[in-house]
Amino acid sequence: MIKIKVMVDDKQLIQQIITTGHAGYADSGYDIVCAAVSSQLISVENSLHQLIQVPVQTEVNEVDGGYLKITLPTELTKKQTEQSQLLLSHLVFALEVIAESYPEFVKIQNSKFIP
Repeated sequence: MIKIKVMVDDKQLIQQIITTGHAGYADSGYDIVCAAVSSQLISVENSLHQLIQVPVQTEVNEVDGGYLKITLPTELTKKQTEQSQLLLSHLVFALEVIAESYPEFVKIQNSKFIP
């Protein structure tokens, strides 16, 4: 199962997304649930970097896979904050749609972000 933690701060701003696990929907290379989640995560992470120049910290498990953590930096301009929140809100919405369609393979949890 893919478990996704959406970490929000006291202002309800998304500060971090942590994704662990494997969907297990199908064999590696044929798992549409894994592909859907991965493509959303990678797309938004790339957009944060390339489109709005937010230097997010990204951690991945290169060996086993199944782990991705995206963390926003603490110092952002107002415009970067607004744009990054829009992208991250879109990401959470897209992941929620996937989780609703495949509830036995994707679970989303909201948690408090503690820097």
